[in-house]
Amino acid sequence: MRTTRRYVSAVALMAVGAMALTACGSTPDPGSDDGSPDPAAGPVTIDVWGWNAETGKQVAEAFNAAQDDITVNYVLAASNTATQTNFQNLMASGDEAVPCLVQGFAGLTSMVANGWAADVTEYIDKHPDTWSDGAKAAAEVNGAYYGVPSGVDAQFALVNQPALNKIGAEAPATWEDVLALAPKLKKEGIDTLNLPGEDPSGFINLAQQAGAEWFAIDGDQWKIDLLDESTLQAADFYQQLIDGDYVSNETYQDRPALYNYFDSGKLAIVPLAWWSMAGYETNFSESLGDWHAIMNPSFAANPDAGVPGRNNPSFVPAGCEHPEAAVEFSAWMATPEGIEAGRDSETGAVGFPAQIPDASDYVDEIVPKDLTDQSPDEVGKIVVDSQAAAIGKFEMGPNADAWFPELQDQWGKAVAGKQTLEQALTNVQDFITKDLDSKGIAYTIG
Repeated sequence: MRTTRRYVSAVALMAVGAMALTACGSTPDPGSDDGSPDPAAGPVTIDVWGWNAETGKQVAEAFNAAQDDITVNYVLAASNTATQTNFQNLMASGDEAVPCLVQGFAGLTSMVANGWAADVTEYIDKHPDTWSDGAKAAAEVNGAYYGVPSGVDAQFALVNQPALNKIGAEAPATWEDVLALAPKLKKEGIDTLNLPGEDPSGFINLAQQAGAEWFAIDGDQWKIDLLDESTLQAADFYQQLIDGDYVSNETYQDRPALYNYFDSGKLAIVPLAWWSMAGYETNFSESLGDWHAIMNPSFAANPDAGVPGRNNPSFVPAGCEHPEAAVEFSAWMATPEGIEAGRDSETGAVGFPAQIPDASDYVDEIVPKDLTDQSPDEVGKIVVDSQAAAIGKFEMGPNADAWFPELQDQWGKAVAGKQTLEQALTNVQDFITKDLDSKGIAYTIG
């Protein structure tokens, strides 16, 4: 069931920061002029919304035990969709009892444009070394922090070494290298990449790495450009693979079949984030030890572009009485004590802290022992270096919930060869503009 969302013109974005600060400081503690806790008045209590059923509450309890100024009440939702529905209903109701931290469920700039997210820059700036550059970039809108930096899962790649050995090739360092390998792999009956028809996220990742900026704030309106040079560079890469029949289209909706295909030796390159490795090791049998982890390739003209990685960061809702307390809780979760508090009591696993600058101390927990032909230390270095290079920022605009399904549809047609990717992007951009027109949201193109 889709929930109707209240959209406002981007012209309102210019005033959101001031409004959000006013709302967040509207009922400060006695003796405080900025909404921060006053130790003399006793601890403040904040509600935190999320859907981490395994460790969310135990982390909150550990934080409460670690200090005396802030009490966190963790409110568990069934899912990110439930959190989104509950939050939208709350804001539509005008209820002043808003939570002070909400796990991210939508694009941050949409939250800002709706007037839902508070500017917490002054509080984030008190912790300059707590979060990675990528995590901070994802929490920024128009030069201010409207989100609290959260984990950005960076992309790297696995290559099937026996597949490369068949053509006498080394692991690719650039996307141009990948294109050069593709016809040689095809002669051996090996696909270069898997492009599922229902999932354009890999294309978004490549566009991000190429430097695309599909949505931006341009004065008092949105600037939209899905046909810029960077996006078309990413599109051309995939188009060449599609036209040459160098890709497979195994769906992610049938995991057993997908794992069997990856395990078959018929696929050369698998882009992934760290959390995929455990599933691969558990479900592979024939190809264990055949894979080799590498840094994500880049375009040759821009080797320092960074690594794809983006997320919807947690945010402090406008109207929260204690924004600094919410940020302090988030900052504590990025400390060794806070990370350890998230260790699952049943599995013994600790959540990989993808939001911190250097996760070297935790990478051993997530690196499988048998998946690759490398030592865990070598794979761990790839993961950590990828995290450090994560780009973080990629704006999804004010109506991502409307246009992303359209992108899925258009991507599927392009992958099936029914249209080009440039045609698909043209259709999606046309859809976006018509949707924004219907919502009365101002924009420019290009």
